[in-house]
Amino acid sequence: MEIRVHAACARAAALADHARRRLLYVLMPRRHQVQRIEVHLGDTRSRRGGREGYCKVQLQLLHAGVTTVVDVSKDLYDAIDRAVDHAGRLAAERLRGAPLAA
Repeated sequence: MEIRVHAACARAAALADHARRRLLYVLMPRRHQVQRIEVHLGDTRSRRGGREGYCKVQLQLLHAGVTTVVDVSKDLYDAIDRAVDHAGRLAAERLRGAPLAA
């Protein structure tokens, strides 16, 4: 299971570490069925001047295709937690019928 985190914000190292730990925790039971994980973290700016962070998680699953989840929140740690949890549920659902990796 390869994890790549791309962060374009001031707290990149801490956020990347948090994302990796959460992904390993959530996906550990299915680690042999996940080929690659791409995480993109960043800030959005709305027209009204509000600032929110986003977390995009893309899972490349063995024999089950690609799953992508995006979450936006004022607190980037919350966005990471919600996106990773949602990606874990989607992965479990998509892998339910997939053959097990050897």
